[in-house]
Amino acid sequence: MKYIITESRLNQAIYDFIDDLFGAEIHTLPALDDNGDELVDAYDFVNDEYYGDEGSDYLFSWTGEGYYKSLIKDGHITKPEWLKLESQAPLVEIFSMYDKEKLNGYFGNTWKPVFKQWFKDKTGMDYKTLYGE
Repeated sequence: MKYIITESRLNQAIYDFIDDLFGAEIHTLPALDDNGDELVDAYDFVNDEYYGDEGSDYLFSWTGEGYYKSLIKDGHITKPEWLKLESQAPLVEIFSMYDKEKLNGYFGNTWKPVFKQWFKDKTGMDYKTLYGE
């Protein structure tokens, strides 16, 4: 038996899947360096299962141009690296390889534009590049 599904229904199914995978409530935290200081123009995202301890994982991170500018200023990256990153910023990186593999396994590449909309809806932030695609 064949089933035909519209693009909007597929996108809604993917959106709902992403909600179930990451959690419907997403919280924004300032990204911190190894010393516990806030990084410039960088944020980490968690869901309600995050408790702020070593056993909790961040879901994804967002880094803007200001983050990369601060890295070049501090000597952590070179000018050629900065030019490459500048063209890609802002970036979002999903931390769990398992989650990315799950999304790719179920939906191929069709989940990526839906994730972008989901991310904007949940965080109010946009991005240019999904890192590690």
